[in-house]
Amino acid sequence: MSRSWAARFVMIVLSLQASPHAQTAASPAIPAVRQIEITSHLSKLGARRTAKEPRGSGISDPDATDLVIYKKGNAYYLDDKEVDGNLIAALLKALSAPTISEVNAEDLGVTPAWLKAHAPSVAQHFTDTRINGEPIHREALESAFADSSVMDTVVPILFDNRHYFCADCVRLVTSVKISVSFEDGTSLEARSSSKFPYMLPWLVRSSGEAVKAYNADISRATAGLMPEKSTNRSRLSGEQLDVALGGVVLMREERESRLLDLEKETGGTLSAIRSRYTVGSANIDKYGEAGMFGAGAGESNLRLHLTASGWPADFSDEVTLEYVNGSVVGTDKFLSDGARFEKLVLSVPWLRRYAENHPKVPIGLTFVHDTSLSDAALQLFSADMKAIGSGKLVPKVEAAKDQIALLTIGSGMGHSQWLVFPDLHMVLWRYWQIGQYGGPPDLAPWSANSAKPCAEPKSFIRCVGREVSPTGGLQSLE
Repeated sequence: MSRSWAARFVMIVLSLQASPHAQTAASPAIPAVRQIEITSHLSKLGARRTAKEPRGSGISDPDATDLVIYKKGNAYYLDDKEVDGNLIAALLKALSAPTISEVNAEDLGVTPAWLKAHAPSVAQHFTDTRINGEPIHREALESAFADSSVMDTVVPILFDNRHYFCADCVRLVTSVKISVSFEDGTSLEARSSSKFPYMLPWLVRSSGEAVKAYNADISRATAGLMPEKSTNRSRLSGEQLDVALGGVVLMREERESRLLDLEKETGGTLSAIRSRYTVGSANIDKYGEAGMFGAGAGESNLRLHLTASGWPADFSDEVTLEYVNGSVVGTDKFLSDGARFEKLVLSVPWLRRYAENHPKVPIGLTFVHDTSLSDAALQLFSADMKAIGSGKLVPKVEAAKDQIALLTIGSGMGHSQWLVFPDLHMVLWRYWQIGQYGGPPDLAPWSANSAKPCAEPKSFIRCVGREVSPTGGLQSLE
């Protein structure tokens, strides 16, 4: 926002605060607000949850609210009801404030005093919650919620799209537009289509400039001008922010408690792994190898999601180790060989650039039992390549099996699987594409002209079998 606009708004705000009405004849040089329009829409896509939605979720809001606040004489009205001039002043002050360029806990109202005041009620809210059939650790939740250092890491999670992924939930499509018209013919506009708390960030535009702003006061001031039960009002006002934050803290604390339990179940395995990695998640199950359609199902495995300092933002190891008679098998093998596969993957020039340019696209390196490309994965790869007429790749992969890294790029409804060779060239094996969701951003140019049904036909999986050079070029087919 330009400095001239900021100065003008400060003058307007001061004039509004000096009088319950807007501009007076005493200061004709200052442009008065002629009209404020607030347009708020909400649509809902997808299947409804069966569970009751929490208050403040927006599920019960009307589809649209259109408000026009207009000047009549020296006062402002919404319909036939006079609007408090202080509320208009609050909106103008928020719109003219210095831009907050990223999420700021204090601006959201998340201060140490606020955390301590809300910690008991948040713990009470989740008292009856059970995770994996077990009651939560309520005291740990309350203590963590009151800890500012913990919340500094939690607050940004609420503004991360991955926190909101749910395949079978209602998908809310929200939008709010604020248009302020001044009597001198100038105008100001702010828009948001965010699903995050307070519908942040805003795109504020004046005199042709557009600035992204994480200023929660814009949201609070807008909500203050809206009647109750207006569309998106609860979201704009930050209703139940404490519960939303509490949900993130709860999962964090329960994960830590589960890791402590697993530490006891797995001997020194987690301690040894934690000496080199950060354990994002860990659990023991019998689901078999991920993505291999039942291979190894019924056998107990310890499954780990690991990260380490110095790695790209969303790069991780996805590790599966055998769990037999209360002991983990293969920990030492992973600790000795895992680094070799990590170095291989992170040495591919185009992939390293991709990770830097797409920091929110997950890249997962697979390690199963004693290697990256398991026997089950090789068997499925061979069948797929033969099915699409790319059987010539199979001998190449078999010859380098124990040196090849199996990699997944993307997640959920749009992801791809790759093989990374010791010479840093790669093979695009296959990709998932479900419904309207596509694969990773740079996948299409390599797959659009060559994707075919895999050996086990599934409409949402397509096999490719194309080789990509270390620099990212598509190698010609022989």
